Amino acid sequence: MSSKSFEVLTERFERARDWNTRARPRRARRDFQALLRDLGWHKENDVVGADRVTWTWLIARSWMGLAQADLAISGDLPAALGALDRALDAAQMLDGTERRRIEAVTAGQRGLFLLRVAGKPAEAVRLFDQVLAVSDAGSPRDLAMAYLNRAFALSDLGDVEGALSDDLAAVRHAEAAGSPVLVAFARHNAGYYLSMLGDAPAALAEMAAAREIAPDQDDGIPLLGRAEVLYGVGLLDEAEALLNEAIPQLLRAGRRTDHAIAEYVRARCLLALLRFEEASTFAARARSHFTAAGYEQWAVLARVLELEASLAPVRRGVHTPTNSAIRRRAAQALAAAARGDAAGPVLGQHPGHAARLVAAQWLLLAGDLDVARDTLADLPRGLMSAPLTMRVQHYTVQAELAFAGRNRAKGLRAVRAGLNLLADHRTQLGSVESVTAAATHGVDLTRIDVAAAARMAKPAALFDALERGRSTFSGVGRVTPPDDPEAAALLTEARGLLAKARELGATGAKERERLTRRAHRIQNEVRERSWQHAGNAGAVQRPVTARELRHVLSERSDRTAVVANFLVLDGELRCVRSDAQGVTTVDLGSAEEMTERIRRIGADFTMAANDLIPAPLRAAANASLERNLRALDTILLAPLRADGDLYVVAREPLLRVPWTALPSRSGLRTAVNSYVARGRTHARPSGKRRLLAAAGPGVKHGTEEAHAVGRQWPGATVLTGDHAVTEHVRKALATHDVVHLATHGQHDADNPLFASIDLADGPLFAHELDGTPLPGSVVILSSCEVGGSTQVLGGEVLGLTSVLLRLGARAVIASVAKLSDELAARVMPRLHAHLRESDDPEAALAAALKDVAEPVPLVCFSSVEGLAVG
Repeated sequence: MSSKSFEVLTERFERARDWNTRARPRRARRDFQALLRDLGWHKENDVVGADRVTWTWLIARSWMGLAQADLAISGDLPAALGALDRALDAAQMLDGTERRRIEAVTAGQRGLFLLRVAGKPAEAVRLFDQVLAVSDAGSPRDLAMAYLNRAFALSDLGDVEGALSDDLAAVRHAEAAGSPVLVAFARHNAGYYLSMLGDAPAALAEMAAAREIAPDQDDGIPLLGRAEVLYGVGLLDEAEALLNEAIPQLLRAGRRTDHAIAEYVRARCLLALLRFEEASTFAARARSHFTAAGYEQWAVLARVLELEASLAPVRRGVHTPTNSAIRRRAAQALAAAARGDAAGPVLGQHPGHAARLVAAQWLLLAGDLDVARDTLADLPRGLMSAPLTMRVQHYTVQAELAFAGRNRAKGLRAVRAGLNLLADHRTQLGSVESVTAAATHGVDLTRIDVAAAARMAKPAALFDALERGRSTFSGVGRVTPPDDPEAAALLTEARGLLAKARELGATGAKERERLTRRAHRIQNEVRERSWQHAGNAGAVQRPVTARELRHVLSERSDRTAVVANFLVLDGELRCVRSDAQGVTTVDLGSAEEMTERIRRIGADFTMAANDLIPAPLRAAANASLERNLRALDTILLAPLRADGDLYVVAREPLLRVPWTALPSRSGLRTAVNSYVARGRTHARPSGKRRLLAAAGPGVKHGTEEAHAVGRQWPGATVLTGDHAVTEHVRKALATHDVVHLATHGQHDADNPLFASIDLADGPLFAHELDGTPLPGSVVILSSCEVGGSTQVLGGEVLGLTSVLLRLGARAVIASVAKLSDELAARVMPRLHAHLRESDDPEAALAAALKDVAEPVPLVCFSSVEGLAVG
């Protein structure tokens, strides 16, 4: 047999092996079968010398490759192990070093099968150790695979740092082998291990680098890995969408275990998204697949997740099972705990521990507090090696059990420990979106805290519980912008596309839609890049307490100020009312009725502000608006007896209320925020304040308004026409004390960080302000509805106003409903005249609107003065 023939056979082997690497098992099997058939034409005695070694290696490696392909297609582990035995039989034709090399590589392949199919990581590690103990066990590619596979096994055993070390070694050997696919695979896995160690931004950056190296990998693994990291961050919709795409890819690629893991992670996402039935379905599917593969650890975790999916709607009052059904579920969870103990941990998760947490919650529902305590007592303190979500769940169950047993001090210790854990997690995250998304993992913990406080009938305790949860994820995100010129270039491209779409006439609807879709794709790419930014915001501010707030209010010269902290509990709207005299709770009736009133007011403003609608219809809308504002005033404010300054603290939909336009607030200072924020100083008028006023395109009276505002401030900068561009406005926000933007704008409810204001060169997005520290400025957004916000899962609020406040604005005055250009042009110069004299944005807005005949949906978003940062 000629050397040329061996070269051809070796090339065929490399191609076949590459099909396995690319998760194309059927093509790999076909090629390996053909290769073994051709190799079999030669007899052992006919091949001598160096050719004998090559021939034997090709036979052995082809059997290994065929075993891998067959296993991916059929899932038949005994048959795959039998094929590996054929590889060892081939090794008997050699002696010494070459034989040991084949035996070592075969042991590594056997370890991979035991790990990925049988779920036996400890046995797999011993086999991988055998491979790496033979210094010349194979090529750099073989060594890369051995390190990769041992990293898998170590991570399953909970040694994540060891896994990361092995994975970095795999990167080096894969680079030496000149295999981009393996380099990408190793870097992707490094990202996964970084996420397990708590560094989600670095994890996503590694995974993004892997995608760039091997952009055509479509076996579902990159999608699954990213989805798991995003789930950990709290970006649930994005994670679930990736899994929806990954699952069919994993199925096509024959990655049975990874396919089942994807279904399990998707069930976790669906549960957090409150889609309980779908979560239960996917958990059951995953359990079936794990059981069929003999992967007991994962099968138990999936069973626990099924029980958790049936528990969640009961805890939220959606479903009320019988006591016998509750006890049956508790028994099933305890049985799963015993199975989990026998199976052992996987990827840092102990199935027995997970089952005990769920069992304790079912036992709480059954009223078996002592048994629930005993069940929790079997868990290690703090579950330090467990994933973040399980550790938070542990504190949640501890808090619930303590509150149920009337041990409030112990319950509060558990709540604070869980929130501190989430606060530490938040500091690792760099974008405002990531910080707010992470709140989703604290939903149950804060809900239990608030419910326990409400049962005490002590208003101060309820106030403290509300602010404990809200303050963990509110406030600043990153305090310095990242150096990401590529993201800036992408945003510039998206802005240009949207500006071009804006200029198209009525006949360009199809082209406008195409440009808009392309811009949105770019925006999503920018979002993904922002998730890779590490946090550097420092410690989370401690929450404001009712005692501290009362002290601040009692020291004011005007002791009539009221802080109204709204919440919805069991479908009813309540308010914790605080003033200098004390704290009380006020019941305000149905939350559903309130929501409907707010919706009607928004519709009325939209119609009343539209000059194209006939005058009689606009008059009817104004009449309806007046009625609904009076009705909402009666519902929300009359019971509060707020005759002086009012500070509203609320979440959606109350953030869409035009509070200043409610009749009882005429001429009075009114401020709105999503939590009780610290750091707001008292007004101190100064003649040194710098103002920038800019007018955007398409605003009928925008240029006139900008100049009128500018005349109120000595030395003001006014930008109109082609000078009013995003770069100038972005810089002004970071350097000016007062910024007035007479532009159109929009709030994007589906993607709130791309709320925007229109300028000459296109929209300025909230996203590109993320990381720009503002100098305690007052920002006035004379724009339609740009004061809108979206409450994301977990209760956090996102929108242009919330971003500006997080970045350091002292106050943001913006419209929460449609505002006509003509009305804005009349009101804004008056607002600035008062602001110049008082440096008090709430008072300036109240004075400017006091004598305006029609309702104006401008709201001052700010906070209580005098609460010290700490």
